[in-house]
Amino acid sequence: MENKPSGGRFIASLLFFGTTAAIAILLLLAALVVWLSSVTGSFIASALILGGFFALLALVIYLLAIRDAVDHIRSQAETVYEVARAAQTGYEWLAGKVSLFLRLREELHSK
Repeated sequence: MENKPSGGRFIASLLFFGTTAAIAILLLLAALVVWLSSVTGSFIASALILGGFFALLALVIYLLAIRDAVDHIRSQAETVYEVARAAQTGYEWLAGKVSLFLRLREELHSK
């Protein structure tokens, strides 16, 4: 019988990998800012240039790859909202009918 690794071990490894990858990216960005500050002579200017570059890159990625998915998710959320509203309206209508029936029954039994 073969022992399978536990899911907790995989999740811990995945979290450790994600943490180390994020640290590596942050260190790379810090090194880029320091290098660019030595080229431009200004730490603030280098941080603004690098921040602007990545903001522009994020905008391009959003426009080319993510916008359609976000629009699709938004339309699905609107559909779910419409269905929930219709269910609420149906529930209120049904509750009104049941309430009317119960009051009518009470009136008939009290006489």
